[in-house]
Amino acid sequence: MTIADGPQIIDPPQYSIAWLILAVLCVLVMLALVLGTLRVTRAVVERAAYRARPSDIETLKAEFLRAVNDIGDRFDEGELDARAAHRELTGVMRRFVRRTTGFDVTSQDVTTLLADARTREVGRLVADLYEPEFARASERQLAESLRRARGVVRSWS
Repeated sequence: MTIADGPQIIDPPQYSIAWLILAVLCVLVMLALVLGTLRVTRAVVERAAYRARPSDIETLKAEFLRAVNDIGDRFDEGELDARAAHRELTGVMRRFVRRTTGFDVTSQDVTTLLADARTREVGRLVADLYEPEFARASERQLAESLRRARGVVRSWS
């Protein structure tokens, strides 16, 4: 080519397909990093939440504490007299033992409850609840019985 021939138009260089493939790969890598980060952090948060949730025994304790408090509320509203409240409290404590230990103590006598180390505290409480439950008149206050029942439920292991 000589200068005399005049200026010559040169076609623009063609871009290689490699740049397009590289761009797509970069986008895929960034997307994988973002999704991987989200997945890992979500797993960490879920594990922390699972660890922080109450155990089954704590859930049962809360359920039975609500039942004990409900008896006290119904007594305060006049729906229950002291004898019926003590009777219901005895039933709640027996159901509590059955749900936490698996032993059906709904029909066992107090001696059996006191003989087993796992149910001894409930046995003592039930023995004390029998007097106001079955006596014609009792000096035992329901508030004290409710307080003791809450203490047994809270200290249960």
